[in-house]
Amino acid sequence: MSKKIHTLRSATLALVLGACSFSDRTKTDLPTGPVPDAGGPQVLYARDGSVVQGAGATRNGPAAERLPQEGSRTFMLELYQKAIDEKEALALEIRNLEATLAKSRSELAAALKEKDELQKKHEALEAERVRLQDESFELSGRLVTAQIRRLEAEKILLESKIEWQRLEEKSAGEKQKPAPEHDEAPSKTGAESRKP
Repeated sequence: MSKKIHTLRSATLALVLGACSFSDRTKTDLPTGPVPDAGGPQVLYARDGSVVQGAGATRNGPAAERLPQEGSRTFMLELYQKAIDEKEALALEIRNLEATLAKSRSELAAALKEKDELQKKHEALEAERVRLQDESFELSGRLVTAQIRRLEAEKILLESKIEWQRLEEKSAGEKQKPAPEHDEAPSKTGAESRKP
């Protein structure tokens, strides 16, 4: 708030309070506060409502100190100024808090957006992991099946070789029996047939 507006408000308040002090006062128009004891010294009031102190009267207690100040214009202006200052300070604090709140809300919105994006990425990566795991299991199954087939093929091959060797030995044994005349020749042919 600018100083001009502040000065204008103070002047307006002074005029209003000044106008109130010129109004007609009656004897019953007394300032608020504690009523003096009937047995004590009499208190005299001026036209503006302040206590008139006699020559022998002395101020005693907090009420005597408070009454003249509460009715004075300067005291009211000071109260008004304090209220205006407090209002301005509170308005500034409210603006700061609103700015902080808006900043916090924007940061929260950004964090929630980032969380959603990370959640989507996580879900995509999880789906990819499941797919790769299924593919790995499938490949493992294929590998085991291929290994079993290879072992079966090797078994069949070995059985075929063994059977082939038996047939060769049997056929070599039959060839040696019809030629008993030449002992050395059949033994050589039998040895040669066994080499492969």
